[in-house]
Amino acid sequence: MQEIKALVKKITYKPDIIVGIARGGIIPAVLCAQSMGVKDMYCLKVRREGTKRKIIADVGTDVRNKKILVVDEMQETGRSMDTIKNYLKKKGAKVKTACPYIMPHTSPKPDFYLREVKEVQTFLWE
Repeated sequence: MQEIKALVKKITYKPDIIVGIARGGIIPAVLCAQSMGVKDMYCLKVRREGTKRKIIADVGTDVRNKKILVVDEMQETGRSMDTIKNYLKKKGAKVKTACPYIMPHTSPKPDFYLREVKEVQTFLWE
């Protein structure tokens, strides 16, 4: 919880909607939504198919002209976050990204993150 509070302090963006990346990003997304007072929260799931990523669940609401913050717990490559960001932008949303931890080779890096780590982190909810 302390890590999410520290992340929220770095976020200089007031979203209308928070989207958590299933599975690991759901808990951090809920905590961000609560801390930021954002009532609308959804989740999206991305499936890896070879080297590509595919969204397998729709966001389920009209996101045109909405400010969205996409949240995950950790980014190793950044491909899933980038896939979701592009998907939401194509639907007309303004999108920023947040994640507590990234790895040195994460690309692109999220708009907001706490720190770079060299090993995959383990979280209580996994």
